[in-house]
Amino acid sequence: MSDRKTETHTQDGAEASERQSQLVESIYRIALEPQTYDAFMGRWDAFIQDRLSALDTLRSETGTLETPEVATHFEIAERLLEQTRSVVEAQSATPENGAGLAPDPQFLIDRSGTIVWSNAAATRAFRLKRTTRFDDLGLPDRYRTALAERIETLNTASEHGAPPLIFQMPVLDASDGLAEGDVVHLQAQRLHEKLDSDLLLIGPLAAHWPPSMPNLLATTYGLSQSECEICELLSRAHRPKDVADYRNSSIATVRTQIKSLLVKTGCGSQTELVRLLHLLMRVAESHGPARPAAPISQGKMTTVLLESGILMPVEVHGPASGKPVIFLHGMLDGASLTSQLREALSARGFRFICPTRPWFGDAEPDYGPMETAPARVGGYVREMCEQMGIKDAVVLGHMAGAVYAFASAAQASDHIRAIVNVSGGVPIISRSQFADMSHRQRVVAYTARYTPSLLPFVVRAGISQINSGGTERFMQSLYANASIDMKTLADPEICRVVLEGYKFATRQGHSAFEIDSYQVVRDWSHLVAGSDVPVSLIHGAHDPVVSPKSVRDFAERLGNRASLEIHEDAGQLLLHQFPDRVLRTLAEMSAEPR
Repeated sequence: MSDRKTETHTQDGAEASERQSQLVESIYRIALEPQTYDAFMGRWDAFIQDRLSALDTLRSETGTLETPEVATHFEIAERLLEQTRSVVEAQSATPENGAGLAPDPQFLIDRSGTIVWSNAAATRAFRLKRTTRFDDLGLPDRYRTALAERIETLNTASEHGAPPLIFQMPVLDASDGLAEGDVVHLQAQRLHEKLDSDLLLIGPLAAHWPPSMPNLLATTYGLSQSECEICELLSRAHRPKDVADYRNSSIATVRTQIKSLLVKTGCGSQTELVRLLHLLMRVAESHGPARPAAPISQGKMTTVLLESGILMPVEVHGPASGKPVIFLHGMLDGASLTSQLREALSARGFRFICPTRPWFGDAEPDYGPMETAPARVGGYVREMCEQMGIKDAVVLGHMAGAVYAFASAAQASDHIRAIVNVSGGVPIISRSQFADMSHRQRVVAYTARYTPSLLPFVVRAGISQINSGGTERFMQSLYANASIDMKTLADPEICRVVLEGYKFATRQGHSAFEIDSYQVVRDWSHLVAGSDVPVSLIHGAHDPVVSPKSVRDFAERLGNRASLEIHEDAGQLLLHQFPDRVLRTLAEMSAEPR
């Protein structure tokens, strides 16, 4: 019996070790291939689940689930994500109707000269294994010597800005987009010098396509968006066949489009066109990186200068004489409203006042402690009410905005008469609340609660997926098990509003998402106790993040000050799906005597 237990324990240990090995591999892969985010999240979820069995409730937890080894891999991968972001996103971007290009070969070499990770393209093309050493790559002497010298520098301090090492490798086995005997031009670049475990990233020799290039080509040569996309692919040395596969077109169509490009740009050949593109890329690069353009505002825009010196953008929808509703957006949505909701505001006489919280959209950052962010936002709402003359308002917290709705009611009690939370979060006080979440939200929530120091990487990896053309895939993974929400997203306008919300949340990077992720997985009951205004909770029975049971329990804790509506035919997107129901409740809360 003892031997059997020992055997079982050994087998379990081996399986856990294999899962951790797979996780480490996926950590590096997501840093370099953003479209593998879903696979990474699955393995990260399994890793955390392995370490949760001994925990009964969040209240009894005294530590975190982080392990030094895994944390080190996350740190290295985060440097990877940061240092290779522009090139990786450019290589990974895929048009909505395209099949996508095969990933370029990439691998990592540690200070001992061992290949510690390679993507599928490099593994196949160069016959790499986890134990392969750089001197087994069959490189010519001059390249092997140069690479050995570069590896040696990993053990010593080096100057910033050292140029990458450029070398060539022959393709040993045919791979996607590569034929046996092809020569691949690669560059070896040292990762961050501050890390104790520096690595060499071996990747394709590819030029960065500056964000301003499409505009430069459109204004200078009159190129269309489609033609600009073809130019980008040609600038990265892709052949007409690759471009055709990428765009789901025929080679004949692509050749015709290239001929049109030659005429428009005055180039005599494809080689001359590529040379021109690279010259223009240097011009465009001199303008520096650009933040993604904000969508055109639907409402009237204004700003509030706060005492801290921060300028807070405020978007206003509805008639000027309408009953005031302070709309506090959530973690992945903004102030964009559907036409149905905008029309209903005018018909019912409501004015939505929508402040943009710090780090979201074009709002200025707030560098205060993450832990007290809701209280600061509550103070900003109070200042907004004072400056804009807002009185007797209902505050509407949408999704994660529920946290900030309670904080605002506590800080601006003279201006706020009631709270209405739609698909709102509730204080997280037990592990069972995590279990009710859909897979993607649960993984992020676990990370924020149990391994907070690793949250920035998880969030930034998701943003990298969005920025590299995976916005719709990101959305679909959020609602994979929410059939009602997926049906709601079939409405093109609602889908557009939701996608705009993702871009709104990530326009300045990962900070906004990180702060909200941290807040929503904690017990913020102290914010609830900060006011005694009436509260209405409107929730979909099929919400994939916060279960009806959690909302009912929260309503019971609120006692007589709370009313609850559970809509059996709704999910998390209830505001977009049934705006009239929300406005009806707002009308009731606005009419109640104070």
